[in-house]
Amino acid sequence: MKKIISLCLLTIGLLPLGGCSLSGTPTDTNTTTTTTVSTNTVNIQNLTFSPTTLTVQKGTTVTWTNNDSAPHQIKADAFNSSQLAKGQSFSFTFNTVGTFDYSCSIHPSMLGKIVVE
Repeated sequence: MKKIISLCLLTIGLLPLGGCSLSGTPTDTNTTTTTTVSTNTVNIQNLTFSPTTLTVQKGTTVTWTNNDSAPHQIKADAFNSSQLAKGQSFSFTFNTVGTFDYSCSIHPSMLGKIVVE
């Protein structure tokens, strides 16, 4: 009779399981941290980068898209693109905190900055 009552209490959830599950599989008490990675875009048009300065979180992928009729090539200490024709894009993932200045190697007056927090 005592076993039947214990089984009934266990079935309706009134008896603590002590870290076990009813399926016999151990309960995982570890937690997993997931980092959300976002994507941000820089528009290249009228011989400018827009936005000129972009602030992102570490792990963010930034994509530059050339919407100009002229070709552009993004140049920085940490990354460089190939020459981008109209409609082409270049992406880079920022895994280091810091400030990254960049320019267009074809049009040196075009300047931009990515701030990674």
